Amino acid sequence: MSNRKHSKIDALPTDIKSAVEEMILGNYTYRDVCNFVRDTANITLSEAAVCRYAQGLNATVQDLRLASENMRTLTEEMAKYPQLDTTEGIARLVSHKVLTAVRELSEDDLKNSDPLKLIDRCAGLIRAIAYKNENDAKVKNLKDVAFESFKEEIFDAMAKEAPELYKQLVQFIAARKDVE
Repeated sequence: MSNRKHSKIDALPTDIKSAVEEMILGNYTYRDVCNFVRDTANITLSEAAVCRYAQGLNATVQDLRLASENMRTLTEEMAKYPQLDTTEGIARLVSHKVLTAVRELSEDDLKNSDPLKLIDRCAGLIRAIAYKNENDAKVKNLKDVAFESFKEEIFDAMAKEAPELYKQLVQFIAARKDVE
């Protein structure tokens, strides 16, 4: 079973539904919205129906704003630390949000919360970060092994056939390793 709500507004033509949503997000009354729908679509809505739809719409808009803020924060964090990958940025953001939520818990909330559940969630977050770090190390190791194998074959051939190019390439690679 789905918890999805269906209202008369959901069934309106797209252009009218968009106009209704703009009115709800603007400074129009529910009565204004009802009159607009009656006049343009010949459908009667109750103010209560518009109110329920507005509550869902406002919750969705709030969720989108929160997601946008989280993405902005993540992007800023990634810009500050270019070596940071997206997964690590998300882990930092989630860790910060969790710690902020815990810090802002009232004494009653702390008394009513299950400490084992909180510890379990924190442990899960730590495991996810550890798993990511372990995978990063494995990928780096595989990359290094593959590069060394490739380097041996190419460098041997290049040292014999194009010694000046070999010297330039060795210098370039040494400079790139310092950057990473």
